[in-house]
Amino acid sequence: MFQPTVPSVLTRQLTLFALALCASAPALATSAAAQGRKQAVVQIEVGDSIGLPLPDAKIEVFTFMDGGVFWEWVPIDSTELPVGINLLRFSHPGYRSTTFSVPVREQATLSLRVRLDPQHDTSSKEAKEAKEANVEARTVRAIGLALDGHARTDIIGRRRVLEHESFESESVTRFGALMQRARNTELRVLPASGGSFRVLAQSAGGSYNCPLQVMVNGDRRRILPFETFDRLFAVVDAETIEIFPAGHSVPLSYQSSGGCGVMIVWFRSL
Repeated sequence: MFQPTVPSVLTRQLTLFALALCASAPALATSAAAQGRKQAVVQIEVGDSIGLPLPDAKIEVFTFMDGGVFWEWVPIDSTELPVGINLLRFSHPGYRSTTFSVPVREQATLSLRVRLDPQHDTSSKEAKEAKEANVEARTVRAIGLALDGHARTDIIGRRRVLEHESFESESVTRFGALMQRARNTELRVLPASGGSFRVLAQSAGGSYNCPLQVMVNGDRRRILPFETFDRLFAVVDAETIEIFPAGHSVPLSYQSSGGCGVMIVWFRSL
């Protein structure tokens, strides 16, 4: 799927091209209509923290394979990126992986520039204790644009991500309790009745009075108020949690009614 190109000497960046084929047409669609669909092009540049290229960076998509039982990570060069919101993971030996989703539209052109931070030593006792004590959402270090002629639309926004490894050792079972423990989410978490929690995002005016909305596995048809979501789903099967803490900085593809912040939770099984 990837077609390598020669990086510019000036930019010194690795450019990979992923041709993300559109989802196949329904069985009743005519073959002519299916052949008329154009591919979406995703241009990806992966570099280190200062922008130097990382050759052979691994790029995976979180997807449900035909005949599979669970959602799984699959190398992007062996599968198609369907139209919709797709969770991607970028990794390279010696660097911390980063995970975030991108919206793919039919006939669209997307440009992604991703930066990976060096992997710190985690073998020391102090590092292990710090990891166990903190559940910290990481800021996405990427620039993503949807290109339409001369128009460029941001698809990253202001986003925080909790990857599976950051909360897999937590004993909490509900997302409200997990959000209460997590740092750097930029959310306001308030105790509620019965041991539950209210989670508020930042409104367009800057105050924390917007009830957080939750999207399940990038499906815009499955957006729930946080309180409802927390009653229906458990932390144990969650793979990645993406948080848009401010309604005014949520990219169009992720926006929900009410204009509040949005959280996307990706599950291995549903």
